[in-house]
Amino acid sequence: MELPQLGKQCSVESCKQNDFLIHTCTHCSLEFCKLHFHVSSHNCSKCKDNVVEKLDSATFDKYICTYKSCNSSSIIEMICTECKKYFCLSHRHHGCFEKTDEEISNELKAWQEPKDQFSIAKNVVDTQIAEKSKKSKNSALAQKVQLMKLKGRATGSNNIPLVHRKYFLIYPPLKVAKKEPRAVFISDDWTIGKSIDSIADIIGINNTNNTSNPIKLKLFNHLNGQVIINKMDILVSSLLNDNILSDGQSLILEYSKEDTIDYTLYK
Repeated sequence: MELPQLGKQCSVESCKQNDFLIHTCTHCSLEFCKLHFHVSSHNCSKCKDNVVEKLDSATFDKYICTYKSCNSSSIIEMICTECKKYFCLSHRHHGCFEKTDEEISNELKAWQEPKDQFSIAKNVVDTQIAEKSKKSKNSALAQKVQLMKLKGRATGSNNIPLVHRKYFLIYPPLKVAKKEPRAVFISDDWTIGKSIDSIADIIGINNTNNTSNPIKLKLFNHLNGQVIINKMDILVSSLLNDNILSDGQSLILEYSKEDTIDYTLYK
């Protein structure tokens, strides 16, 4: 008794396996076993996704070296950033960036000039700082000597305790007949306004600070002509603590509505 033929053979030539569960390719309609049923397994020529089309030879631009007597070409574009010409790899360093001795000399001078200017300026500043430091030391010493002299001849209110007395050499207003500076003392508990009133009384000059007249009696620094302070309710002790005033200092008492006067006029 003969058995009927069961299953079908795989269409792959190298396989031809008889498979009971044969698979039919939906693209080429051939039958394949379970190992070759996928389009990639049997290289299906009917499936577009499985076929690699032959590409035409690609064409590329070629760049010819512009260096003299060089005809080399390359698909790589190498342009000199200085002269904007094409060069091959061998001639990429073609001397375009080389500078003449004169150009190099001028650049060195341009670089050196700011250094020289800085050096000169630094020397000037260092000299000024040294001079100011020397003057400051001499000024501090001179003020200490002046304070000792002021204590021996200063005038002021006898009601001020010795520990609260602060001494100043006051240059009177220019319109006053007697131009000689006066040694006075005030209390560090007083306001600057009360101190000006007391100094005006000692010198014997007119004081209209309590009126609406914009021209007021003010105290100015004898070294630079700057007003000590415009607020009349500030304590002298506060000005001393802030180093705006110092014991034994020379001051100018003047009628003014400005914050600066010509200190060179008071000698």
